[in-house]
Amino acid sequence: MKDPKVLLIDVDGTLTDSYPGIRASFLHALADNGIPAPSEDFIRRIPGPPMVETMRSLGLEGSLLDATLDSYLVHQRTVGWKQAAEFPGMKKLLAQWKAAGYVLSTATSKSESSAVRLLQHFGMLEYFDVIATASDDGSRRAKAEVVEFALQELQKLSREQGWAMPAPQQLLMVGDRIHDIEGARHYGIPVALVEWGYGSDEERAQADFVVATPEQLADLAR
Repeated sequence: MKDPKVLLIDVDGTLTDSYPGIRASFLHALADNGIPAPSEDFIRRIPGPPMVETMRSLGLEGSLLDATLDSYLVHQRTVGWKQAAEFPGMKKLLAQWKAAGYVLSTATSKSESSAVRLLQHFGMLEYFDVIATASDDGSRRAKAEVVEFALQELQKLSREQGWAMPAPQQLLMVGDRIHDIEGARHYGIPVALVEWGYGSDEERAQADFVVATPEQLADLAR
């Protein structure tokens, strides 16, 4: 068997525009627990890092942090996720990669149940060989932990299917925020950031590659 190309792919801001629902669930959780809303500039930066980190940055801790995070998760599971939209061209690109024999893994800080629900809704789940996410129980949250889990699962898959796992520098992480860069670089994996996501110019300047369209991403990953 020819050794395949292997890609790690973020979800929010890369495959789907989840910001409207994330914003709505975040503001609902704050209001539900009597916490004043931060500035819009702060809110625009919430997609990407684990939500618990965002809430801690507001000074929340202990039982208030737990209650606010729970409010967010409940709203996101029942209401917020439905406000997401597919970024045009990304489902088609996943299908092209799969048809070409690529091995695809998610690498997202969304919880497993949330990521699976969203990808299933948009018909993208079937293209992934590995689903690497934050864990539902909170034991795996940081992007570096998610990337580590993805690599472990890909190694298992390579042994089962009889192909050689590429060296880290031959992999590619596709994302949109600095957290994708930091998580992948921890393992020596190059990173492509997409311009249609939530990252800033400063964040994209730190990526190995920047792409403006799915077509450019397809060319880069050949």
